[in-house]
Order: sequence, then structure tokens, then C-alpha cells
Amino acid sequence: MEVKRIAYADTGRFTAPVLDHLADVAFIRQFLELPADLNGLRIAAEKRTFNDEHRNVLCAALEKQHAAGPVHEAVRASLIKLRDPRCLTVTTGHQLCLFSGPLYVPYKILNTIRLARQAGTELDRPVVPIFWMASEDHDAAEIDHAVINGRTVRWSGASGGAVGRMKLTGIGTQVEEAIEALGAGADAATMSTMLREAYQEGRTLAEATRHFFHALFGRFGLVIIDGDDASLKKLFAPVIEEELLNQVAQRTVAYANGLIEERYPVQAHARAINLFHLRPGHRSRIVQDGDHYQVLDGGPRWTLDEMLLEARIRPQDFSPNVLLRPVYQELVLPNIAYIGGGGELAYWIQLRWSFQALRVPMPVLFLRTSAATISSKHMRQWSDLRLSPQQLFAPADALKAEVARKGVGFRTELAAEAEELENLYARIMDAATQADASLEGSVEARRKQALHGLERLQKGMVRAAKQDQAVWMRRMETIGEALFPAGGLQERRDSMLPRLAAEGLVALDTWLDLLDPLDRTFALVVED
Repeated sequence: MEVKRIAYADTGRFTAPVLDHLADVAFIRQFLELPADLNGLRIAAEKRTFNDEHRNVLCAALEKQHAAGPVHEAVRASLIKLRDPRCLTVTTGHQLCLFSGPLYVPYKILNTIRLARQAGTELDRPVVPIFWMASEDHDAAEIDHAVINGRTVRWSGASGGAVGRMKLTGIGTQVEEAIEALGAGADAATMSTMLREAYQEGRTLAEATRHFFHALFGRFGLVIIDGDDASLKKLFAPVIEEELLNQVAQRTVAYANGLIEERYPVQAHARAINLFHLRPGHRSRIVQDGDHYQVLDGGPRWTLDEMLLEARIRPQDFSPNVLLRPVYQELVLPNIAYIGGGGELAYWIQLRWSFQALRVPMPVLFLRTSAATISSKHMRQWSDLRLSPQQLFAPADALKAEVARKGVGFRTELAAEAEELENLYARIMDAATQADASLEGSVEARRKQALHGLERLQKGMVRAAKQDQAVWMRRMETIGEALFPAGGLQERRDSMLPRLAAEGLVALDTWLDLLDPLDRTFALVVED
């Protein structure tokens, strides 16, 4: 494998906050306390405190969560490390995507494992990689399918409420569809067994996700945490109460948004209450209704005192929204870094003053590595066109026109003729208006008509050039379709499972080496 490093800005696929964060632009620095580098990790480690009570609760919760299945010895070692008062964590998180989801989910996890190793070496203290299962999300449409070898496998049993609590009713059919889509790789049988063992009828989606991700990443010491946990929610109860009483998130996020809007679109607007209420089949918003508080979708109705009492007695029934979930995560973990994508960056930058107001340390925010693969055959064909790797990301139509023009033996540009036409009509305009000033509009209309006709002729000539170079045009289209399935990046659609079926779990070691969260470039991987 060969890796070509491409500046994110050269891909044209990433937002302004992503590019600014990677370039360490001063504007975005005001929203992030520490730089995303080893020095930032060192400062975060020096500042990070985590009291013994929280650590004991965390470790007990993790032991309980991992007790349901076999625990890899590397994970057991990580759980032991977490009891050390000096131990820190590096975290990523995601929704519970079916069958591991698109490529960027394993990319995030591999980045987290690698950064935890690098941080441990740099800081000379234990650092454990964490995957936070966003099991309380309730958007089933985002997690009920996977695209495997171009085939969409969709689970029809997804229902309402927190997705992690959903029972895998009828999942056997989708498991077999996923296995069939894997293809006949050398390790397809191993991957098939792992899928069948993880996604079993009667399990919840959270239980299946934990089992499958443990099978994939357990040997790297990855600890998987489910925030939908009563003991962890007790640690979060003071924040729940603060949010209910003082609407901290709304005030602090509104302040941040006022600054962000100078340069970026705002990702999320905070509500008056940024909490949901959980009950079977529902994760519902809480809204103020006069002097009462109403849980939507037919949920309970409380006075303020009743709601505060409920939050103290049953904090596990309250769920943070996207703007409070990072605070919850950082409250219950001794975390120094979070690895996320561009969308996550967009809402994390809204939260600096929320962390400050709630007295919770904000971690260093790293962007996950983005990557794509291209076959060596396609790369050779691209090079034969005298095109650079960066031009793989250029607008396809304009690039095809450029290649076609260079390949043919006839002219396709009429720029000189357009200039002559402009000069001609300037003279006509001068003569006509001297004769009658009212002719100006008529001359201008004909000038535009003539130039438009010239433009149409030029497009026809370019079209003829593309037809002449049809073989190369088709090759460019084939390369583009492979690199950008359905018009988007591979990492947002394709699954890693076919690769694991073909190469075995050792492919994860290869990609662990390829994806470095400290390298601020897009990884284009050329493979045979």
C-alpha cells in the first residue's frame, strides 16, 4: 500500500470549521481551549482532575457492563488501568449503526486507539481508548441499515425510543443478507460467525453493538461504555438539575452562536430545556407549559418541584440532547481528548462556555482521519492522463473538458473570437448610438445573442472533443464512481466488513498504522 497525503482544502469536501481547525486559525481557537496536538494533550493531562468517587462509580459501571460477555484480556487490562488514579482516557463515540456502519466509524475507533497509545507514551502514564455508544439517540432511520458491497441491508424491526434499548426482533434475516453481501473472501466465514454471534434475536441493539465491536477491537484494549446507565446518570444528576433550574445550555450556547455566526453557519440551537425523558418506546422532549413541565408524546406532567425530585430519584430516566451529551461524557470519564468528525466539531465549538459554566473540563478536540482507497490500476490510468492525485477531487465535468481539450487535434476554445466579437460590437455600439441613442438597447441585445451563440458553439466543440476521447472519458467516470460512490466519500457509505472478510482482522492493524489523527491530511490509499 502507498499513501498519498492530500490537504483537506484541496479535496473541496470539507467545511470551513474543519479547514480552520486543521489550520489552527485564530478565529476557531476561541471556541476550543487547547490545540489538537501533543502539547495540547500534555496541558490537558496536567489540568485534568478526576475524583476517586467518580472513578469508582465509572469502574464499577464498566465492570457490570462488560460482565454480560467474554472480555478480551487486553480489555481486562484496560479496565484494571482505569482504577489507577493517574489513568486518563481518549474517547470517540457514535450512534449504534447496524453492522458497524460506514467506514468512518471504524476510522474513528482506530484513531482513538492510536492516539491513546501515543498519549500514553508521551505522558508516561496509562491512557485507555474509549468508545462511547450513543445508545440514547432515538433516530432509528439513521441506524437501521448498512451498505455492504453496494447492497443496502435494512432492518425493519427498528422502533421508537432510545435506539440502544431496541430489541433485535427479526434480525436474523438481515444478518444473513449481510453475510451474503460480504462475498467469498478468505475470512468471510470468520466474519459470518462474528455477525451471527453478535446480532442475536432477543438482544438489544446496544448489547449487539458491544459484542460486535468487542470482537473487532477488543484486542486493542478498547473499552466500550454505554451512557444509558443508572449509576453514571447519578453522577450527571447535578447537571440535570442545573439545566432544569437555570437553562445553562441555552444561555451559553446562544452566546457562542453569536460569535460563531460571524464566520460559520450554526450547527444546533439550544432549547430552553436540553433534556429528553426516557420511558419504554419513547425518548421525548421536556417543555415548559405554564407553571408545569410536560413530557411530550403523552408523557408525565410535573411541577418544577416534582420534576426536580424525579431527576434526583430517577436520573436514569433523563437523557441529554446533542448539546449536553458531551458534558455528560466528560463528567463521567477522566478524558483528555475526543475524536470526532466535521459535524461533531460544529457542535463542540458551541459548547466551550457550557463546559465552563458547569465546571466540567473540555477535552482536546481532534478531527478523525478521513481516507479513501483507489486501486493501483486506477491510479496508473489517472497518472497516464497527467493528472495529479489532488485532481481526483476536482469537479468532474470541468476536469473531463480539460482532459478532452488536451487530447484532441482541433481547437475547442473560442476566447479569441469572443474578444473580437466584443470589439466588433463596441464599434457597432459607438456608430449606432451616434446615429440614434435609442438603438443602444437593440445593439446590446444582439451582442448578448451573438456571444451566447458563440458560447453554445464552444460547448458543442468541447462535446465533440469528449466524444473523440470517449475511452478516457469513460475511464475517468469509472475512477470517479469508485472513489465517490453515490457522489460522496467512500467513508460515508461503504462498510469495512467486506475488507475484513477478504483480508481478516489483520486489516485493522494495517489501517491502524495508516490512520494517524496527528497527521492533518486526507489519506488517499493506493492498493493493489
